[in-house]
Amino acid sequence: MGALVVRILLWFVPCVAAWYWLAPAADGLVASGARVLANLVVRDVVREVEVASGLVTFVTAMSVKGQAGVLTVDANPRLFTYGFALFAAIVLGARARSAWWSLPLGALVVSLVAMWGVAFDLLGHLVRSAPEALHARGVTQGTVNFIALGYQLGSLVLPAVVPAVAAVAVVWKEISPADSVIPAEAGIQPGPPPSRG
Repeated sequence: MGALVVRILLWFVPCVAAWYWLAPAADGLVASGARVLANLVVRDVVREVEVASGLVTFVTAMSVKGQAGVLTVDANPRLFTYGFALFAAIVLGARARSAWWSLPLGALVVSLVAMWGVAFDLLGHLVRSAPEALHARGVTQGTVNFIALGYQLGSLVLPAVVPAVAAVAVVWKEISPADSVIPAEAGIQPGPPPSRG
């Protein structure tokens, strides 16, 4: 197990560098998906999306009471896509033969997680800054609770957990016996379970 952990740690730094370099290419995809998801949760809440300098700006169809113009919300998609570096480090550190197809699959999984995170970051901001405007659009308390749950999952749980679980699922059968989680003790060979009788 120690050798596997060392290989993953050695791969982690180059994977973070690659993610940082490639992340701008995914920002537009993440922004588009987040827009669709946000508009599904709160009907037609996002009018436009602008992507620039690592930030996604959502131009909403809402205005804040007492202010002129519409509400805009900025979100940083990279807060939600860092899990790709973790996914890639685990897959490459495990020396998975499936790396050629699992890395693009991991990028897709991380992009979906990021879409969720960015969409609920936007919606959470709207709940905090314009609750009256949401209520006027017909948003129920149940929807507000769903937004709160989606925000917590999208910010705290999904970005780190989903890439790690997906990577382990991809490489689980390819981990060599030397990397086994439970090392065999010298002289003890695994055998069938004892019979009851």
